[in-house]
Amino acid sequence: MKQRLFVRTSLAVTMAGLFSSSVFAAGFQVNENSASGLGRAMAGQAATPENATILASNPAAITAFRTSQFSGQLSYLDPDVDIRGEMTTNITAESLDASESDIAESAFIPSLFYTSPINDKFSWGIGVFTSYGLSTDYSDSYNALNYADEAEIMSFTVNPAVAYKVTDTFSLGLGLNITYADAKISTSIPQAFGTAMGNDALSNLTIVEMSGDDLAYGWNIGAFWQPTSSTNIGLSYRAETQLELEGEIKSDLGVLIPSVDELYNQGGSLDLNFAAIAELAISQKLNDRWSVQGSVNYTDWSTFDKLEADLDSGYTLLLKEENFEDTWRWSGGVTYQYDAQLTLRAGYAYDEGAVSTGNRSLSIPDTDRHWVSVGATYKVTDATNIDLAYVYIKGREADVSQEETLGSITTELTATEHATAQIFSVQVNTAF
Repeated sequence: MKQRLFVRTSLAVTMAGLFSSSVFAAGFQVNENSASGLGRAMAGQAATPENATILASNPAAITAFRTSQFSGQLSYLDPDVDIRGEMTTNITAESLDASESDIAESAFIPSLFYTSPINDKFSWGIGVFTSYGLSTDYSDSYNALNYADEAEIMSFTVNPAVAYKVTDTFSLGLGLNITYADAKISTSIPQAFGTAMGNDALSNLTIVEMSGDDLAYGWNIGAFWQPTSSTNIGLSYRAETQLELEGEIKSDLGVLIPSVDELYNQGGSLDLNFAAIAELAISQKLNDRWSVQGSVNYTDWSTFDKLEADLDSGYTLLLKEENFEDTWRWSGGVTYQYDAQLTLRAGYAYDEGAVSTGNRSLSIPDTDRHWVSVGATYKVTDATNIDLAYVYIKGREADVSQEETLGSITTELTATEHATAQIFSVQVNTAF
């Protein structure tokens, strides 16, 4: 019975690791799909049709373009996430260091967009980008690998869209989201456990590893209104995408407990929902050089209330009560037309975390964040320009307190997460 409890609890901890926060947007959300938008911390994005990347935020606004538009963007996300803490156990005389540096991996995040008018009323476009993803990895020597080890989610969305200009000042848009997601997660026995139990062969054995993927569909809508020649207002909504990740569950613990080999080395699936997102945005032109932008974003994270795995054997396993909370993001930006060739931007955003203090864990140390950004556009020719952006993100310190019983082993973890990140983004836009 104790052996089964050990494995079941370990599996729950592992699956929770799938949702290790990317730290730099609520939950595991990714915002890096527009260099021009990043230059003002994505403020006013749904109401600011500067180039084809607007499609990701508001499909209705593509009617603002009278010619075909192409945008190709590449962002480099450089996170710096450290954990400082300790873990006490009933098998070690002293507490174990549970500190680790650089648990989040750097990543390149690309996106492509194309839009074109069909006639005076209709426009269409397509985008390829990502809205959700993460990558965290703890070292083999980390003393709390039983709480979290490796976690990676890769996803991308193909988003064809069509827009209709209802009047000269008001447009509606509709898009289809085709989303592919692939995930791999694992936990391991800490080396310190093997040493304390007098069996170094236990060190770094995989408690549970799960990998799976799925293709799912969703939709997004938008409205774009220009009440005056100097004011744009955008409203957009991207619906929840419901994925069922199907793959395999593997464990090395069958070497110790033969019954585990059959129970947890089999196929399985896990429901994973990418939360719905809404944005209300405004872009206000002040004069020929200055304009200001603002956005309020809402993400429906409360639909992510629990993790439940369905094994091919027919066993349904309640892994963890997550109880994510809905989040708000407020952003403001300014744009300055320096001259005919150069445009400058700056922005600030406050981004709420989706995990409450009571539900925060080592695998999900999500917290509130501050964004500060600058950017620029340089006009190369009449049809082509280049966007550059730099973003600095600082997360609020997040305290983590967890307890876990693994068979006869009890552990208690107390830690604090420190997180910052930098984003460097470049984008090429052309009209033809």
